[in-house]
Amino acid sequence: MIQLQYFLTFFLLFISTIQGTPTGPRALSPEIQPCVASPDWVVSSHLNPSDCVEAIRMFRRAEYQKDGSQRFEFLAPGAHPISDLRALTTPRKHRFKSCTVAVAMFASIPPWLLPPTMERMKFAPTDIVSLDQIRQAAEQIVTTCVEYRKPLVGWQELGRLSKAIGVFVWETGSPIDRAVKPWYVLSRGGSANKTAVT
Repeated sequence: MIQLQYFLTFFLLFISTIQGTPTGPRALSPEIQPCVASPDWVVSSHLNPSDCVEAIRMFRRAEYQKDGSQRFEFLAPGAHPISDLRALTTPRKHRFKSCTVAVAMFASIPPWLLPPTMERMKFAPTDIVSLDQIRQAAEQIVTTCVEYRKPLVGWQELGRLSKAIGVFVWETGSPIDRAVKPWYVLSRGGSANKTAVT
């Protein structure tokens, strides 16, 4: 019986190896979504991982004027809050040179630019998450996709109510970057451009 268990364990490890299943500290966790190689998201091989790290720092410096651990209700443009939490309108972009870190409701992303598994889904225009959760998601995308699997980018879904919030890391100037018009954008120069009160 013990020999059979050893055999089954070895067999499963062997199958995962030949199929290229990620293992070790860089393996995809259940929370992280697949990395993206679409030309709609990354258009060149010049995406610099250090630019993404700096874009996350910009996010932290700008947004953490609020309490990072506090939960906020994130809204699609034109959506109305459904809670008593402070509301922040999306999309929100933090851009440093070649890399853009964006927070956007999936409902406001053109369907043809979404990952294939989500193209036909319907999303709520509002959801709840903390700034810490957004930062951690962006850092995991950079570590799992941009740094490890260059020139890939990536995304993660968040939200306490229905996982309607997307955290995205894509190349600056890519089709999705141009298509998703920001409500708030902070660019390399360090000056914020708010198109409306947040």
